[in-house]
Amino acid sequence: MSDPIETARLQVLHSYGILDTPREPAFDDIVTLATQICAVPVGLVSLVAADRQWFKARCGFPACETPLSQSVCVHALESEDGLMVIPDLSADPRTRDNTLVTGSPFIRFYAGAVLRTEDGVPFGTLCVIDTEPRPDGLKADQAFALRALARQVTAQLDLRRAVREREAALAAERQTRDALAVSEERYRLSSRATTDLIWDWNPQTGRIHWDEGLSALYGYRPAEIEPSNAWWYAHIHPEDRDRVRRSVQAALAGARLRWSEEYRFRRADGTYATVLNRAIIVRTAEGTATRMTGVMLDATQQAEADAHREMLSQELSHRLKNTLAMVQAIASQTLRDAPDVTSARDALLQRLLALGKAHDILLAGNAERAGMEAVIRGALALHDNARPGRLRIEGPTLDIGPKAALALALMIHELATNAAKFGALSAEAGHVGVTWQIETLADGPQLRLSWMESGGPPVAPPSRKGFGTRLIERAFAGTVAGNVALDYRPTGLHCVLTAPLAGFQGKDGILT
Repeated sequence: MSDPIETARLQVLHSYGILDTPREPAFDDIVTLATQICAVPVGLVSLVAADRQWFKARCGFPACETPLSQSVCVHALESEDGLMVIPDLSADPRTRDNTLVTGSPFIRFYAGAVLRTEDGVPFGTLCVIDTEPRPDGLKADQAFALRALARQVTAQLDLRRAVREREAALAAERQTRDALAVSEERYRLSSRATTDLIWDWNPQTGRIHWDEGLSALYGYRPAEIEPSNAWWYAHIHPEDRDRVRRSVQAALAGARLRWSEEYRFRRADGTYATVLNRAIIVRTAEGTATRMTGVMLDATQQAEADAHREMLSQELSHRLKNTLAMVQAIASQTLRDAPDVTSARDALLQRLLALGKAHDILLAGNAERAGMEAVIRGALALHDNARPGRLRIEGPTLDIGPKAALALALMIHELATNAAKFGALSAEAGHVGVTWQIETLADGPQLRLSWMESGGPPVAPPSRKGFGTRLIERAFAGTVAGNVALDYRPTGLHCVLTAPLAGFQGKDGILT
């Protein structure tokens, strides 16, 4: 009798339709990020099937699958808290005889975050592997990040399945619609009662008979209608006309019994409807076309829905490319300026967390706007010790665009990090004020944002400018088309940003 847990897991994998599919950048990026955060050479998205574990994404591991006898992930599926960490695989009774442990590549450390469905069925892991033991396992922030990235893997799988199911539904809908159209054609030709446009054309004479749908659906008075194919072609959109004419001629010249085209047809009021025109071709025994009888369906709403779906797809692609470009720029600059790998990893993790908080705020709204105060408070959350007066955040209610929100979160994070290391937030009595106001100028409204530190140790300008300072001075200012001034006063750092309000509220910007 089959194991119900295994049965549920296999059903989930089947529903995703993911096994043995080509590599996809979205999953590869998650694995790469996991290996960087956890500082390991190997990362995998492992899906546990009936007799093997298959890797949807892999980094530092050549094989695309292994038998279950070599799977460590199969043990992780039993983890109750969703994360299994084995500091030394050679010492754990579950894995010490595994041939990947006793032989090449001699893996020693494993950490896997379980992939689960919304109803709790485990089906795989996002795991990281090292060839050296790690007695201390993962740090708390690494464990948090691994779990978060595992949730993103599941979200990608859910999105991928939803898109596939939607496409299948649309295909089924089209097939149903096609079958229905043929059935309707036969019925309407016999009953002459229809709400679509039925037409009958004699290719030998060029004469077309239109039914009442041409008046009812497209607004033409009977006196305006001519029973000819020339009149029909003249009312097809100029950009579609030649294509439709060639399509009709090819159908008549060949041996086809059916013809179909989608194009734009002019209504009586001068606007265009997107129509789907289908016809049955009647031929003689010798194959000569003697009649085309068809139905013209108004597909305007479907065309608009398709255009809207395409726009959403392009917008999603644009957002993903922008986010990945920003992450790449942050990672590149952080690694370039860091004195060592540990510092680079910690700085990169904190910056990505700040970026993630800003994304959370955007997604909590409509992804087009974020509240300025919410962005600032999210970036300062780690530094708020709840002492009265420690942080003073004041300004008018203001929504800003997505690019400005992400850049502002990174800027506030950098200022707060510097303040915690060297400035006001490093002292018990220190405090920080973040204020903003809108000023009316001749060339339009301007936003003035101020960061003021006090109560901390004396500060002085740094001897060199690292990525954080450049991010504050140039990158953020470039995103909102403004200026940043840093004043290292003895009493504390004072940073002032001025920029056109339109720069903060626009959807577009550049983070360099």
